[in-house]
Amino acid sequence: MRSVLPLPELLPADSSEPFQVEVVYGEVPAELPDALARGVRFQASRDQLLLQVDGVARYLVSGGERVTIARDPAADDDDVRVFLLGSVFGALLHQRDDLVLHGSAIEWEGECVAFLGFSGVGKSTLASAFRKRGHAVLTDDLCVVRPRADGRMVAYPGFPQTKLWLDSLEQLNVSPEGLRRIRNKLEKRAVPLAESFASAPLPVKKIYLLRPHDQDELGLRPVEGPRKLGILRNHTYRFGFLAGLDRQAEHFQQALKLAQQAPVSIVVRPSNAFRLDELVKMIETDMGGAFARA
Repeated sequence: MRSVLPLPELLPADSSEPFQVEVVYGEVPAELPDALARGVRFQASRDQLLLQVDGVARYLVSGGERVTIARDPAADDDDVRVFLLGSVFGALLHQRDDLVLHGSAIEWEGECVAFLGFSGVGKSTLASAFRKRGHAVLTDDLCVVRPRADGRMVAYPGFPQTKLWLDSLEQLNVSPEGLRRIRNKLEKRAVPLAESFASAPLPVKKIYLLRPHDQDELGLRPVEGPRKLGILRNHTYRFGFLAGLDRQAEHFQQALKLAQQAPVSIVVRPSNAFRLDELVKMIETDMGGAFARA
């Protein structure tokens, strides 16, 4: 990437290599006249997506290669980066025909274990708990999956940081002192991964869907058949973007390959109690069984 906006969250690239994506400041229209889909903040056509964030910026994502930002004069860099590194990059990756899941992922014995779920279910917290137990974190929030030459579906590294709310830091016994807020108005902190970052792509070994429920017990159950594909669809990052970008067919093919190759299990937990240590032990036991059978 080449970016006019500093992106300290990303790793530096070799400047001698040609860039594939450019981030620039410029004029951004208020409407896309050929939009095929519209949401509260976005409009999408076949090769463009417009994202409007009041008080921050308008972003135009074009052809999987260029992001143009018209920033609000009152917005600071942190505000602009939060949406660039999230929804905007998600749209960019959709335009490049990647499968982009809403999840965090860790390294497990040379392969990837991914945790999917809606916002706030504890994906980043769970990945960070496994980090404390020696597993490197591959990605946080955007889990990008692509087929490699041999057809195996592979998850790619994200940024060498994870983002955690104060209650998650408390559960993990991590002090917020010295950790940067991801936005000035939010008590969510950026946690650098340093040597705990998995910087190479990893084949997807197992997928867990985190699902809170109104009962007291924890549970884990495997998912079979077409339901696996439904889970990948429902937990695609910003799935609504795809209709406007006219990329549902590409998405289906990628999701189908992943569903055929990777086991999927649903992890249920009480909605009023995270019970992190028990969740970790339950998944460790399940993964141990999976490897024993392999």
